[in-house]
Amino acid sequence: MTLTVVKPGLQTTLQGAPFSGHRHLGMPAAGAADCLSLALANHLVGNPPEAIAIELTLDDAKFTAEHPIVLALTGAAGFLRINGENRALHEPIYAKPGDEIHVGPAAQGCRSYLAVSGEIDAQYLLSGQSTYLGAGLGGFQGRALKANDTIKWTKGHRSTNTSKRTPGGLRPVISNKSIIRATIGPEISTLSSYSQKIFFEETYQIGPQTNRMGLSLQGAVLEQDSGSKMKSAPVFPGTIQCPPDGEPFLLGPDAQTTGGYPRVAQVIRSDRHLIGQLRPGSQIQLVQVSNERAIEIYRKKLALLTTWLGTISLW
Repeated sequence: MTLTVVKPGLQTTLQGAPFSGHRHLGMPAAGAADCLSLALANHLVGNPPEAIAIELTLDDAKFTAEHPIVLALTGAAGFLRINGENRALHEPIYAKPGDEIHVGPAAQGCRSYLAVSGEIDAQYLLSGQSTYLGAGLGGFQGRALKANDTIKWTKGHRSTNTSKRTPGGLRPVISNKSIIRATIGPEISTLSSYSQKIFFEETYQIGPQTNRMGLSLQGAVLEQDSGSKMKSAPVFPGTIQCPPDGEPFLLGPDAQTTGGYPRVAQVIRSDRHLIGQLRPGSQIQLVQVSNERAIEIYRKKLALLTTWLGTISLW
């Protein structure tokens, strides 16, 4: 079974579960930037939540079905068209050989997920198959898709229920204005008292220095009392560092495993998928929560999602 790339878009890659257990080798997590949208798309076509799917970034993309295919689209895309006919997001769609599948550019937000019923053929290494662009590993030859690439997949064993629709209450609200919750980081005290206060009060704008590794936060410049240099320490997707220029930097799924700037906050696990929908120019308001509250929020979110998706883990 194959799908041909006609128009690849800005940065379209194969993404699924993150790499796990290899950070001591310097291997980032990688994986889908918005794991919730990935899971919702996979569920509609009968795949496990973390199965490999096609992650599209901002731009539109076109594909041609070479074989019968059941697909589903979730995320930021403004539309889905089959042979020019508008079709709905968040429901399984059947396409026949020769059909053109057109995924629209992101209306708001940044990333969309196109899942197909079955197992997409992706490079397997370090117990994972997601694309890590920084090292050219995984996914489709370790790179973003290009025109005329052929994506292979194996038809799934489970039949797809084409009457499925993502319940309205579980469809993520994708906006260019996001509220994201975070706990304070271990080096928050390096900031001046004033900066510690305004960090969780000011609205930041996502700067142009934005990719899967991280995003610059433009707004109130943070003052540092005790300098910005420190020994390298572990960092993770969702860590917010404060470089010497005082402009916070939010780490994404492809972020490095260690960093030498103060870690002033950590986006909580339940909200980390929202990072994947931040685009240059969008706004973000950070809200401080305690570690205990972060755990409580995550458990409640999983309990809600489990009613539709079954067992799921967010990353």
